[in-house]
Amino acid sequence: MEKSHFLFGWSDKAKRMEKVLTDFLDLPQDAVLDLPRLTLVGRNRLVLENHRGIKEYQSNLIRLKLTIGELRIKGAGMLLREIKPDAIALEGEIQSLEFR
Repeated sequence: MEKSHFLFGWSDKAKRMEKVLTDFLDLPQDAVLDLPRLTLVGRNRLVLENHRGIKEYQSNLIRLKLTIGELRIKGAGMLLREIKPDAIALEGEIQSLEFR
C-alpha cells in the first residue's frame, strides 16, 4: 500500500472516530471538529466562526475558506466589519450562501 494512501485512509478513520466520540459524549461538533458556525441575523449581518481565511472579497461576492471547503456569500454592498483569526463578521444585503 502506498504511504500517502495509508495516511489518507488513517485521516478518514480518525475523523469518523472523532464524530462517534463527540456524538457519544454529547459534545458540540463545531467546537470539537473545528466545523464552521454561522450566525445569520436577518438578511443584513453574518458572523462566521472557525474560518480559514478569505479567498475573494468584493462588495457582491465574498469567498471564505473553511475546514470543509468554501463558503460563497453573494449579496450587495457587503462590508467586512470585523476580522479575527477565528471569526469574521460582515454586513450588507445577503442574497445567498453556498457551500462548495
